Amino acid sequence: MNQQANRIEQDTGATGSIFLVNAAKIPVEKLDKKDAQKVQVQYLIDERQGSDRFALRLYTVHKGGHTPLDQHPYEHHVYVLKGEGFLRQSKEAVGSLKTLKPGDSIFIPSNAIHQFSNVKDMPLVFLCVKGNPQLYTHEVPGGDSEGEGQNYC
Repeated sequence: MNQQANRIEQDTGATGSIFLVNAAKIPVEKLDKKDAQKVQVQYLIDERQGSDRFALRLYTVHKGGHTPLDQHPYEHHVYVLKGEGFLRQSKEAVGSLKTLKPGDSIFIPSNAIHQFSNVKDMPLVFLCVKGNPQLYTHEVPGGDSEGEGQNYC
């Protein structure tokens, strides 16, 4: 994909530019994380497009699938677009599941245990905004520290 063609120069004269892309043009990838099953992800916007602070991703969890049981210092904001599923909120599955449906918005604070799963035929599809891990440790990358903060989504 030619990402430069999708940049729209700002009228303000600022050095940055706005990035616009349609999700249909972003590759669908298998979520390559330990313990993820039947999950696909599209990395819509991240540091590769100049977003040093946040990443926007589109997840699809198929029937019988789940994201890893995860815990980390960065926050998530999640919005459910389609399907139904569950949000696990502790290491113990019993009593920690919240039902998810389209229109639900979820805030996952720093270091909260979380896992998304789907047991229905229709895929669970959600958008996720995630803070760059460097926001929680030291200065946000701005070109000074090559390689730091890369692929944080």
